[in-house]
Amino acid sequence: MSFFQDFEGWVRLGASRYRRARRERFRESDALRRVFEGVVAMSIAAGLVGGEAFSIDASLIKADVDRKKRIPGNQPFAWPKAEEASHAVREYLVALDAAAGGDKDRGGDGGGSSEGGHRRKPPKEISLTDPQATWVARAGVDPFFAYDANYLIDNKVGIILDAVGTRANRAVEIAVTQTMVDRVERRFDLRPRRLVGDTAYGAARLLKWLVDRNIAPHVPVWDKSARPDGTFSRSDFVFDQEHNIYICPGGAELTSTGNIDQGHIVYYRANKSNCSQCSLKPKCTTAVVRKITRDLNEDVRDRIRALANTEAFQQSRRERKKVEMRFAHMKRILKLDRVRLRGLSGVRDEVLLTATAQNLRRLAKLLCRAAPPLGAACLA
Repeated sequence: MSFFQDFEGWVRLGASRYRRARRERFRESDALRRVFEGVVAMSIAAGLVGGEAFSIDASLIKADVDRKKRIPGNQPFAWPKAEEASHAVREYLVALDAAAGGDKDRGGDGGGSSEGGHRRKPPKEISLTDPQATWVARAGVDPFFAYDANYLIDNKVGIILDAVGTRANRAVEIAVTQTMVDRVERRFDLRPRRLVGDTAYGAARLLKWLVDRNIAPHVPVWDKSARPDGTFSRSDFVFDQEHNIYICPGGAELTSTGNIDQGHIVYYRANKSNCSQCSLKPKCTTAVVRKITRDLNEDVRDRIRALANTEAFQQSRRERKKVEMRFAHMKRILKLDRVRLRGLSGVRDEVLLTATAQNLRRLAKLLCRAAPPLGAACLA
């Protein structure tokens, strides 16, 4: 019995040393990413990466928390001191201090800010176990805390070129897309001719960023201008590029003062006298005058909308299923439908390790299939 007790003690000691190494030496040296990129380099050398088309997507992974242990995001809470707090809570408090310091540098009050100079909205709920996890509430599903696993894959055979665990947030998904595309180009000298994604990546700023780098965004444009009540939508108005005006269905002009809201939105308004005399007003607006908005990068959005009717765009939509298959494999085969580690750093490690395992499995499967002698050796 003493032998097994000693063996169990050594196992626990080994696990403890690994956790410490992962939090300290592994992260300081970026060891997990170096291993991941080594596998990607092997895949490139084996001819499994085409480099012409990439796909981007994110998938929610449940956090390892009890959802009952939470507080409203706008409720003050006395967090424990750093030496008394868990690793996940300490990491959250450090992130809060960093954000507050950044706001003070920008002349803010430490509450954080978002694009356009507006204050960040506090989260709806905060987990007391893992405060960096995001509260996700969707129709028909019980709310839960979660993180995002973000994958950038090559469309040839589905090799994962980059993987990042992040907070579950649409703005973060867009920012990490830019980070991953830049990092893949910097590490492997690969820049795709087209990037495939779903509507979540159809924000104007990301589309503009891609076009500026000569990457065709095969992404549905994010557009909330359609009106469900049957009144005229923005698409019913014609934009005159030369005169910078909109023409309404009744033939009247909507002009702009040129003022820019939130850093990217321009408002166009009709004349009050034109609206009051217009017979189409019941189908247009209940306000005194009709007002519509236009993004500064709307011309880019129009170009992307035109791509949607091409065969290349439709082919990209079919290829995007490969990134969805990587997530299905991650959750059903590797059982990562719920993270085991807490804190954003732990989630990043777990997502990167999972992507490394998927690439190794894909690499072995395709190489063994390609060469019968090697396949026999693999089976042996």
